[in-house]
Amino acid sequence: MKIKVLFTSVMLILSSMMIAQNNMFDRLSNNKDISTVYISKSLLGMMPKMDMGGADIKGLASKLEQLEIYSSENSKEASKLMRTEIEAMVKAKTYETLMSIKDKGDNITFYAHKEKERFKDLIMFINAPDECTIIRIVGNFTAEDIQSVMNKK
Repeated sequence: MKIKVLFTSVMLILSSMMIAQNNMFDRLSNNKDISTVYISKSLLGMMPKMDMGGADIKGLASKLEQLEIYSSENSKEASKLMRTEIEAMVKAKTYETLMSIKDKGDNITFYAHKEKERFKDLIMFINAPDECTIIRIVGNFTAEDIQSVMNKK
């Protein structure tokens, strides 16, 4: 009986974390000081046919689920909201910090959520004094997939 209650509790917590994560676009896009871009799997599937500045993304595009971009300029309140969203996501899932750069007031951090050796979620968070940007790539790909795009330029 205790195992059932514990299992049910864990499942409820995990499902609420997933719902919260899926609603990040809704929460941020409702703020007038934040510009948002959402690109669906369907549009990403068309990208291999588009000119991507010489990058060959055919192998990677089919492995992406969505791309989200959030940006705010000169709004401390919007930047704080975006920071809060990133902090909540990093705490809710097991994210690894891939790289962190601090330069003249700009803070850039790359986060990754992996399952085994496959990337499920990549986040680039740019926090500058007058601008805040989040780029989030959701999919199911490997480091080799990313390298192949970079090597085919």
